[in-house]
Amino acid sequence: MTVTRYWRIEGFDGTNLIFESDIPHYLLSEKQIEELIRRLVSRHLTENEVVGASLNRKTKRTALLDIRHSTQSPLVISGGDNPHYAARVVDAE
Repeated sequence: MTVTRYWRIEGFDGTNLIFESDIPHYLLSEKQIEELIRRLVSRHLTENEVVGASLNRKTKRTALLDIRHSTQSPLVISGGDNPHYAARVVDAE
């Protein structure tokens, strides 16, 4: 029996669910999920905040578009403060 796996991507404003999408796991790598989360987070930032989060120098760069990985299983890839987005792999229901 083959189990279909999905990336479940959820966005929250506080504790309110504002976005949810299931994407077949084979369509996106972890790096692509990281970029997708950055794009979703950037929708809630001003142009100046996006520029500040994109700078090379650590002393001037803000962490608004930084991506975090859970340290324990299951893997959760997240980004943003509020609103924030998280992606995890789930089995088809």
